[in-house]
Amino acid sequence: MAARLLRLHGHGAAGQLYSIFNSKFLLQYSTTAVATTCDPTHFLMNYLVDSLGFSKEEAITTNTKVTRLKPTENPQLVLNFFEQSGLDKTHIGKIVSAVPKLLLCDVDKTLKPKLDILHDLGLCGSDLVKVITGSMSILKNTEVSDMKSCVSYLRKVLGSDENVMKAVKKKPCLLSVKGCERLRTNMLFFQSIGFSDEDIKKFIVQNPYTLLACPESVEDKVDRLKKDFNISQGSGMFIHGVDVLISMKKATIDTKLGVFRDYGWSKWDIIKLVQLLPYCLRLSQKRLRAALNFYMGELGLKPAYLASHPTLLMFSMKKRVLPRLELMRSLVEKKLYDEDYNLYTILLPSDPKFYQIYVLPYKDMIPDVCELYNKFQQHGKAEK
Repeated sequence: MAARLLRLHGHGAAGQLYSIFNSKFLLQYSTTAVATTCDPTHFLMNYLVDSLGFSKEEAITTNTKVTRLKPTENPQLVLNFFEQSGLDKTHIGKIVSAVPKLLLCDVDKTLKPKLDILHDLGLCGSDLVKVITGSMSILKNTEVSDMKSCVSYLRKVLGSDENVMKAVKKKPCLLSVKGCERLRTNMLFFQSIGFSDEDIKKFIVQNPYTLLACPESVEDKVDRLKKDFNISQGSGMFIHGVDVLISMKKATIDTKLGVFRDYGWSKWDIIKLVQLLPYCLRLSQKRLRAALNFYMGELGLKPAYLASHPTLLMFSMKKRVLPRLELMRSLVEKKLYDEDYNLYTILLPSDPKFYQIYVLPYKDMIPDVCELYNKFQQHGKAEK
C-alpha cells in the first residue's frame, strides 16, 4: 500500500484526489495538499527513508506494521518527541526498526513519563536505546505506575541508581511487573538456602538472568548442583555453580558433559572439574574440543590433571597458550630453560607478569622469538 502511495505521488493534475483503502480505514490523499498538510503515512515513509536511512523495502515493512492497526497522526509526534529527547537518527532508527508499534503510542500519556523514569536512572543515548529495544513491552504495555513501582523496588534492593541502571541495561524486563514478581520469588528462595543480601545484589547487577529464571527451574538446578556435582551450600563455589547452571538449559549442560565423556573422562573427573570451576561448562563445544584435543592429544595430559587444573581449559589458545609455549620451546632449544618446566606455572600468570618473567630477561639473546611472541599476542587480540 505504501509503495502504491509513493507511485501515485507526483503524478496527475493538481487538486486530483486519490482514495486508498488500507485495512479498515480510508486514507484521503491530495497531491495539492502535500505541501501544507502532512499525511502521516506519507510523512512516515519519507522520514524512514530520508532521515533514518531505511531502504524502501524496510520502510514499507515498518509502515505496514504501523498503519495496519489504525489511522493516526502519532508517528510524526512520536518521532519528533524522540528527537527532542536527545536521541540521534541512528538511535531512533534502531528503536523504530525493533519496536515499530511505539510509533502508535501517546507521547504525553505513555512515552514521556516512561522516558523520564529511564532518564532519572541515568540512561541516555545508546544505553537508553538498548533498554527500549531489549524489552518491547516496557514502553508500550507496562503501566507508568507499575514501572515506577519496579524502579522503587529495585532501588531498595540494589541500593543505588547506578546499580539499578547496570541491572536494567542487562535485563530491561526488570522494569515489568512479571520481572519484578520473579525477582521477588527467586530472592526469597535464595535467602532460604543461605545467600546473603550482598550475594543476591551481585547476582542482580552482574547476571540478573539468574533471578529472572522460572522459579521451578531455579529450584531444580540448585537441587542438581547438590546431587549431581556434590557441591554443598557451604562451598565457596556453590554460588558460582548456581549462577552457571541456572543460566544454561538442561540439554546444553548434558551436551557439555557428553563432550568430556567423549574424551574418556570419568564421572568423578567431571565432578572434580565442576566443583573447582563450574564456569568451564559455559565454554562452547568447539572451544572445549579444541582445548581437549590440544592438551590431551598433543601434550598427553590426563583427565585427572585437567580436572585438577580447570583454568587451563579457560585460557585462549591463540592469545595465551600457543604464544607462550612457542616462546618456551625456543628457550629450551637454546638451553636457556629446563625442558621439564611446569605447564600450569607457565600459563597461569597474567600477560604483564609473564612478559616480565619469561620474555624480558631473554630479549637480547633471542630477539626474533620475542618479536614473534608479541606478534602472536597482537594477532590473538585481534581475533578475540
